[in-house]
Amino acid sequence: MAVEGIGSGSAIRLVNACGSAESVFSAPDSQLREIRGITDRVIQPLRRARPDGDVGKRRVESALAAGVELRTYWEENYPHALRDLDTDAPAVLFIRGSFDGSASRVSVVGTRRATAYGKRSCTELIGGLRGSAYHVVSGLASGIDGFAHEAALTAGLLTEAVFGCGVDRIYPASNAELARRILEAGGAHLAEYPLGTSHSKYTFPQRNRIIAGLSRATIVVEAPERSGAQITAGLAIEYGRDVGAVPGPIHSTFSRGTHELIKTGAALIERPEDILNLLDAQPRSIDEAPAPRPLPKDLPREEQQIMDALDMTDAIHIDALAERIAMSTGEVLSRSLMLELKGLVKQLPGKYFVRA
Repeated sequence: MAVEGIGSGSAIRLVNACGSAESVFSAPDSQLREIRGITDRVIQPLRRARPDGDVGKRRVESALAAGVELRTYWEENYPHALRDLDTDAPAVLFIRGSFDGSASRVSVVGTRRATAYGKRSCTELIGGLRGSAYHVVSGLASGIDGFAHEAALTAGLLTEAVFGCGVDRIYPASNAELARRILEAGGAHLAEYPLGTSHSKYTFPQRNRIIAGLSRATIVVEAPERSGAQITAGLAIEYGRDVGAVPGPIHSTFSRGTHELIKTGAALIERPEDILNLLDAQPRSIDEAPAPRPLPKDLPREEQQIMDALDMTDAIHIDALAERIAMSTGEVLSRSLMLELKGLVKQLPGKYFVRA
């Protein structure tokens, strides 16, 4: 954001509470302090800024001059899938190319050190989506990300790359030609960072939440344990989206992450039909809802508390759930993520939970 110390989440809360961006600057400190997460540390730089400040103005002008579109969280053409993330959504998107915010998307992610098996899996699985209306989203990184974009182009599917830097900076540089072809084929480059922003170890995890949030399902092809792809899958689960994983050789380091996801509830992806089934699955009506799954006997006490507080028809917000069982919101979110990986809990948009 143009005001130092104010990120997307704070900006969204401020504008939503005050009614407009302009009103934020004129609101009294007492009103701002009533907004969740807004403290004097946030208010101080806000008071030093101006609503028509030079920094924000220059960023907009430079983007428009470079042919880059800006879409804000409050505009009608902002992607609905991202708006569902509430304050996890980027307040501003910088877009180069053609981007339909209402399209249905699947993200395909994995390790940068992909094997020939990973490349073949991307080619065959995404190739099997040929003729569908689904867009393929990934991060333009080396390895699986790049193979996913390549496979989508070969299959005649639109594909979008989400950057961990400004859209005027291709990273890695070796994928510059691929980035050009994505645009030529009618796809897009997206980022929440202004032009000129360089990548860092902090920007990629932030980028991953956009990849997960844009997509109805995230497919992990190859990933070691504790990888960025697993982070993206975890975010997809947090946002109430489906996750699938491709199994691999049992002795491969790059199968450990995908196998862990499958063990904890991700859909096993072997064929293109598995992806289509995951994407096209329609939620059951209450009348059709199956009986609750039996709980494992060795479920930790904290997870058992969460399960006891949930049912299958009445979604409850994370904050209300935490209050109901006298547990911190952070711990409830962490425990609920584990329960979702086990297939016992389903998260809905807006951090609402139901029993699976």
